[in-house]
Amino acid sequence: MASKGGVRGAGELANAFRMIGKAPTAAARRQARQAALEPIRQAAADHLVLNDSIVTGALRASLAIGEDVRKNTSILGQRKGTVRGQNPSATAHLVEFSVRPHYQPNRFGGIMHPGHPGYPFMRPAYEQKLNVAGQTYLREMAAVIETMARSVPKPSRSRS
Repeated sequence: MASKGGVRGAGELANAFRMIGKAPTAAARRQARQAALEPIRQAAADHLVLNDSIVTGALRASLAIGEDVRKNTSILGQRKGTVRGQNPSATAHLVEFSVRPHYQPNRFGGIMHPGHPGYPFMRPAYEQKLNVAGQTYLREMAAVIETMARSVPKPSRSRS
């Protein structure tokens, strides 16, 4: 007579691993990414103040965390469109890097713009808060996985 071999409870264990594997849903990953990017966004806004780059406040107000749903990624940057009557996404790179002296023929009948040095705010914020962002992401994901692991049903103790 053939005996049934195998490990007792292997099926239950496989089901438990399957349930835990479903834990980081797209929504949970999105929430973790947004939580991780928030310290970088705040640091960028703070760098604008430290650089004395606040004129209208539109650039600081436009800093946001967005989603690219097609790629399942989060993006930190300036929102497109008008904020406080300005279009900060069109000029943010000029603040971050610099502007060389140049002629502007359509302003006041033609003027020479003197240029200005760069006032970095995004790159320093990224470098300053990269470790904090990584730790925040890991902490958020660990919480999701632990919650799912706690909800896995306990194996039955019955002997057959």
